[in-house]
Amino acid sequence: MNLRFATLTGSLLIASLCLLAGCSVFSSKTKNTALAQNGHWDGRLNLRILQKPPEQFSANFTLEGTAETGELTIYSPIGSTLAVASWNAEGATLTEGSKKQSFDSMEALTRAVTGANLPLSTLMTWLNVDGESLNGWEIRSENPAAGRRLFAKRISPLPQLQLTLILDPP
Repeated sequence: MNLRFATLTGSLLIASLCLLAGCSVFSSKTKNTALAQNGHWDGRLNLRILQKPPEQFSANFTLEGTAETGELTIYSPIGSTLAVASWNAEGATLTEGSKKQSFDSMEALTRAVTGANLPLSTLMTWLNVDGESLNGWEIRSENPAAGRRLFAKRISPLPQLQLTLILDPP
């Protein structure tokens, strides 16, 4: 599995991009509801790229900010930082250990890592409440007592993607 692919996957999500089902989380967690309402989420993500051969990545994450300005940190199952994606109006940066790459935008970063643009703005809207539909995507959510779950599937353009985010309760 390519670490660069894994890192961007987390960004979508943040995505998004994004954003985020898999391992136990060892990252610091906030129990402050106000933080979640102002752009702070912890959870897990699972991204599948449905191509031949299919690729899959799961990780823990922390996401802070908005679609315009934010930071996504991806963690290993034991809690070490694998990568950090940060973005603002001037561009996006992907940091993996001592390696740092710059991109014109978060869309360019996600395209470089996953081969596809991820709809960061729409996916971030869905982190708290159901948002608008998105052409070419099927998005649904659940609100179990243990946190929010998002399921996003890109049908077109190819390759198809499946993104599952499990958000911890604030």
